[in-house]
Amino acid sequence: MFGGIALNNKHSSVIQSDLAVIAALTVLALGTRLYGLGQWPAIADELATINFAADRYKSLVNPAYYALVLMSFKLLGVSEFAARLPAMLLAVLSVPLFFVTWRNIIGRNAALVGALLITFSSWHLLYSQNSRFYSGVFLFGSLSYYLFYQALLRDDLGRLAGALLAALAGFLFHATVVMVPVACAAYSLLIVLTRGATQAGLSRRVAKTYLAICGLGALVATGFLWQVWEDRASRGVAWGDWPGEMVLQIVRMTQVPIVVTAFFGMVVLLRRNTWLGLYFLVGTALPAAFVLIGSVFLNSRAVYLFYALPLFIALAGVLCEEVRRALAARYRLASHVLTVLLLVTLSPEFVSYYTGKRSLDVRDAVAYIDSERRPDDLVLALTPQFAYYARGKYPVTYFSGNAYARINWPDKMVAGIGSHERVWVAVEKYRKPLPKGLENWLTKNGMLVWRRFEERFDYTVRGYEIFLVDRTRDVALEKGS
Repeated sequence: MFGGIALNNKHSSVIQSDLAVIAALTVLALGTRLYGLGQWPAIADELATINFAADRYKSLVNPAYYALVLMSFKLLGVSEFAARLPAMLLAVLSVPLFFVTWRNIIGRNAALVGALLITFSSWHLLYSQNSRFYSGVFLFGSLSYYLFYQALLRDDLGRLAGALLAALAGFLFHATVVMVPVACAAYSLLIVLTRGATQAGLSRRVAKTYLAICGLGALVATGFLWQVWEDRASRGVAWGDWPGEMVLQIVRMTQVPIVVTAFFGMVVLLRRNTWLGLYFLVGTALPAAFVLIGSVFLNSRAVYLFYALPLFIALAGVLCEEVRRALAARYRLASHVLTVLLLVTLSPEFVSYYTGKRSLDVRDAVAYIDSERRPDDLVLALTPQFAYYARGKYPVTYFSGNAYARINWPDKMVAGIGSHERVWVAVEKYRKPLPKGLENWLTKNGMLVWRRFEERFDYTVRGYEIFLVDRTRDVALEKGS
């Protein structure tokens, strides 16, 4: 009897401890994601959400986030805060949910470390405060991966249905989540074709059922995905990074410390639990291959791998827990060294997100021109943010696209300026230099009158520059060849 009481007390203590952890993770995630949510100016993609949500929620392509934004607008009015609120709430939910779910597969301590890494991930933080669909992609991608493996372990068709519904929800946020069921289907095929999976306790019944459902789903979805493909091709959307550059982009966004730790976490899993390690390998390698192959002929982006980020995070947590166990017996305090090291190395980018946002505001550039311009001056914006925030203050001509487009910039600038004598040109700058044609034209025909860059502790460079082209002093403008 007393043993039963002690066991119940221990169980109750574990539950209380987990509830405290969940509450702490939620508060930490909410505090870091809510701070400045309505203060930062909207960036390019966010403007599309704010301007076109009323139309795009009716589309079959990524409608979920736009529907949530419209609900937020209805409750709070149109603002940056209202546009970002759904992303923030989904992102905050993903942190404690990661701990609650993945602890059942990789262990409590590894899942706790993973939840902390998510909180301090600059990539996750970015899309926590960005009025786009990627925080929903992260949340439902993580849930679908988790429920599918749990269904295999427990031979549970209910959890399998949950995995499919989570994937469908993620798909409604962004179509790239289709790679979650593709990866799970590939793993299911491996289970069906290999005898060792049954010995490892993985359900062939669940694997066969998943393959059958995915086969039917593929027949239904193929036509829809082909339409998406044709639509992008018809719009000439073919800019992007090539595979070599894309690898670097993925590593940069995921962050080098997490990528390196995840790699060795994968090695640990493959040695300790081969089938679980294979699940993480398939779940990350296939989506990565999809992004890399897509970079050859489409505007594939690193964020199209965002649904698989939870797996990288989980693998990093696995290695941190492995190190803790190895050192705990003799060096209890030092056993957390890898976790602390990871959090410290992630901190510069995490802190830089806030210092960058606080130190650079496109509205300052708008205000500068407003204070210096003359009534007949022309204002050319090569960045959509400037055009958006100048709206209602003074007329602005916006050159659609971006300043990094490969076009004949001298001719475009001369045509845009026309007969105006004084012209202000607002440009957004990154570490990558402007195209030589535009840079040379601005240098020869204009004068740099205002410049501001983000104040950061990491390697990211972003800012705005304003040039004044004054034809009262220089009559002739250079054209392109």
